[in-house]
Amino acid sequence: MTDDDDLLAAEHALGLADASDRETSDPAFAAAVDAWRARLDPLLGPERAPPAELWARIERRLPANDLGDPARPWRFATFAASTVAAALLGVIVLRPEGGVPPPAPQVATAPAAHMMVAALTPKEGAGTVTITYDDREGRMTVTPVAMDPHGHTPELWVIPADGKPRSLGVIAAHDARTMIVAGGHRPLLSGGATLAVSLEPEGGSPTGQPTGPVVMTGTMSIV
Repeated sequence: MTDDDDLLAAEHALGLADASDRETSDPAFAAAVDAWRARLDPLLGPERAPPAELWARIERRLPANDLGDPARPWRFATFAASTVAAALLGVIVLRPEGGVPPPAPQVATAPAAHMMVAALTPKEGAGTVTITYDDREGRMTVTPVAMDPHGHTPELWVIPADGKPRSLGVIAAHDARTMIVAGGHRPLLSGGATLAVSLEPEGGSPTGQPTGPVVMTGTMSIV
């Protein structure tokens, strides 16, 4: 059923269109007509004749210079009927079944993005690693400064509350690089999270845990 089909079903239920053949042959269309009739019956109610004095009241309220025009009451009646029809259509379209007002639309808002930074420093000696992290995209930029890995591969770790390090990946010893943090590790990167750099064999730790010395540590801060 398309929107045009549903509109035709509504017009047929109102008697504004004749789709009897389709109602007989198309079960889906017949169901749509029945649904519209069920919605319209409480609104339309039984047919009632207007009060006998209605037109007299209308004529008394019309401007005096229009009373001589015999077509004027009919033009007014046509306008009134059109107005009532438009109002009824508005009720049909806007009022959901059961008469309950539609809920206000909920506007989804994106969660606030946090930019975090960290400066990892050694216990002794020179060198630092600065880190910026966008937790909305999981994008982390790692910038080493004057770090000497002594022929090893530096690897970056996050150490959560359980004390078990999780690898964020190997990093360059001399060049800034950007990486996307794995989805499972992103919840661990929050304000106050501990980061560390260890020196590992080429390619990184073979065990999933630091095997070489931890040479730098630092904590994440939200900016």
